[in-house]
Amino acid sequence: MKRIKQILSNFHIRIIFKALIATLLLSFLYNLVYLFAGFGITDPRLFYAVQVVLSLASSLGFYKICTMVWTPDKEKMSFDVVLRVLILQGGWILLISAVIASLAALASSNMVASVFVQLISVVVLIGLIPFQLVYYYSLFLGKKSGKEIFGYIKTVFAAHYRSILNVYCALLLVVMAIDTFSGGPFSLAQGFYVPQILQNVLYVGNPMFSWMYVLFLSTSFGVSLSSMFVIIFFLFLIGFLYAYLDLNLVAYIQKECINVRTRKPKTHR
Repeated sequence: MKRIKQILSNFHIRIIFKALIATLLLSFLYNLVYLFAGFGITDPRLFYAVQVVLSLASSLGFYKICTMVWTPDKEKMSFDVVLRVLILQGGWILLISAVIASLAALASSNMVASVFVQLISVVVLIGLIPFQLVYYYSLFLGKKSGKEIFGYIKTVFAAHYRSILNVYCALLLVVMAIDTFSGGPFSLAQGFYVPQILQNVLYVGNPMFSWMYVLFLSTSFGVSLSSMFVIIFFLFLIGFLYAYLDLNLVAYIQKECINVRTRKPKTHR
């Protein structure tokens, strides 16, 4: 019973309410542009460029949403913070879309190489979001130099890497399980192909994508929304749940980071 109460104590609604509304609105705008571009652009290279621009823009929105969870005050994004957020997102894009995707294509005909690429992809998948959130929190604290930022990240993970990764992996498994039944972007129905999952994290990883995708298809092909109401409403509830869980993860990261800052050093007798 104590364990259940401890788990439930990590879930909030009041401190994430504004961020939750902002998440729904920004997800709607992102998906609207993404889907119109996806259906309207025939050149795959141009569409990829649009994806990259949207992913970079979404990282700024994600950072802003994180700060809305971490403080009730309006946090101004300085040029230095914007630049560092974009650099990190650009690094993820290069790593996943250029390096891992290329390795996956080259290793597709070789079983041993394919397994190796899968293992690398799993490591990236597990570490990507936790690293990003702690990185954002270091920027939120005003750390500027690379030495300060990565030193802080090292300190946080040295103290709490197990708890952070356990919570994140549990959330990831919940999302994959629900998406497998609902046909979402993280569905495992076609197998556990991690390079593609990483691509989805970059470009369609926002909570409301499945809802917007079905809604967009329904209106594009003239399907009566009344006949699709149950499905669309169900997907909206799933997206809302994802947003709620994601923002609670953001709040949990702050809690663990504060524990590092307030932890007393050990004394030797």
